[in-house]
Amino acid sequence: MRQLKPLRALSKRAGSVMVSLYMFQQIRRLKAEGKGCAAIARVLGINEKTVAKYLRSNTQPKYKPRAVSTRSDPFAGFEQRVSQWLTRTPTLQEMEVYELLIAEGYTGSERTLNRRLKRIKKEEKKERFFDQEYEPGEQSQFDFKEKVELPFIDGMRIVQLLFGTLPFSDTCLVRGYPFKNYECFIDGVVSFFETIGGKTKNIRFDNLSPCVKKVLEGSKRLYTDDFNRASVYYDWGLLPCAPAKGSDKGDVERDIRSYAIRIKNFVSHTGVVFRDWAHLNEWLKAFMQLRQKEESKLKLKAEQAVLEKLPPREESVLCKIQIGPASSFGSIRVGSSTYSVPDSMIEKNCRTVTDPFEVRICRVGTDHGDNTVVIHPRKTDGEHSILLEHVLPSLVRKPHAMVRWAHRSLLFPAPVCTRFFDRLKKIEDYGAEREYLRSINLIHYTTLSEIIAGMELVLETESLKLFDDLKQLLLGERRPDSVIDITSRLNQSPLKPELSQYDSLIPNRKKGQSI
Repeated sequence: MRQLKPLRALSKRAGSVMVSLYMFQQIRRLKAEGKGCAAIARVLGINEKTVAKYLRSNTQPKYKPRAVSTRSDPFAGFEQRVSQWLTRTPTLQEMEVYELLIAEGYTGSERTLNRRLKRIKKEEKKERFFDQEYEPGEQSQFDFKEKVELPFIDGMRIVQLLFGTLPFSDTCLVRGYPFKNYECFIDGVVSFFETIGGKTKNIRFDNLSPCVKKVLEGSKRLYTDDFNRASVYYDWGLLPCAPAKGSDKGDVERDIRSYAIRIKNFVSHTGVVFRDWAHLNEWLKAFMQLRQKEESKLKLKAEQAVLEKLPPREESVLCKIQIGPASSFGSIRVGSSTYSVPDSMIEKNCRTVTDPFEVRICRVGTDHGDNTVVIHPRKTDGEHSILLEHVLPSLVRKPHAMVRWAHRSLLFPAPVCTRFFDRLKKIEDYGAEREYLRSINLIHYTTLSEIIAGMELVLETESLKLFDDLKQLLLGERRPDSVIDITSRLNQSPLKPELSQYDSLIPNRKKGQSI
């Protein structure tokens, strides 16, 4: 057994030794081993009478805290100064405060300062929370978790997650959107009610700028025209939160804290990559339903029995609709963004419907016989969507317009396109634009990815008729006067490459055309 080093020398040098709780336990242990008071005192280096006293009372030692510190406080006189700094600049780091204090004459350690800073920051009064009770179908709560990065097949996207919660049954659902605007918010609310089978009497939500024009006194708000129209159509009570008061919708705030990070972690762990927004929202729905507790499911059934009937979807309520002519540039403006249309729609009256994910454009009226519907992915305000299939027919007729065209970069989606154009210019400078545009215009018969792969192969030859040989390679049409059989020369079968990343530039296709 390990022997304790005698402390008698320390006792003689420093006076009587204070009996700590540890030493009291050693006294009892040594007594249990059969040692007497004198032997215990010799081993522990304390007075024999002290040992006898604690063995007799069998009570652990108690000491009063010192009334006065035995050394000076290096932080004395600096506390008020530091509090002022933190009030003025709450983001000051501990090292920065330490450096400022050193300049003020502080002589203490950084560790002492850090300990005192924690005490200063904890002096704020803690807020009390109260459990809330709700009636079935009384209320639903909605809020965004902004800027969550998730993987899609075309790369990482910033996703706005809209959480919806029923406080009574503790049911939570999530949907992902590209933007935090009116169309996304209202679609999320309606989709939530469609999933649970009815609507609640009231909805509680933040003061989202596309919904709230101005915050007035108390719970009064000046709402946007779009949101007013939706609230009248769906006949729900509006319960806006007080500014900067997340506790007003504490249930949905709790769900955001619980699930936002879990969603991101699960996506990362499983390696799922989303095809599109529909795939993401199907996945989110399944993810949340699998994590719904049995008690919550039972309460949801009781709540569904009293939910009010939800009116059918109405495009004029859920989407932004505008009617007006397409410009002479062959485009429609939606906010600060430009969306292209075919030549047949130029300066014709068009109806544009903007939903959370798409912009749909069609001709207005029934006498024109044109039922074409142009669909663009919705862009962030200020970005543009110009489809090559819309502009190429006109550019082929006016090839030199491409030289200074504002969206010229769209014509060169890959480095090989630039090399192909440069080769055309070497062959015949004046006709290079026309030949290049004819080459890209083959998207009406094949895919842009195949055109790009074909350009790579044609450039490996010494051909002086690049367009004709590219057309032959892609469409299998042999020119009678051709002296170059590209397929045999390169020992290649007709191209079937997998370069689908370029196909996003031409989402609209005629029936029978492969993409």
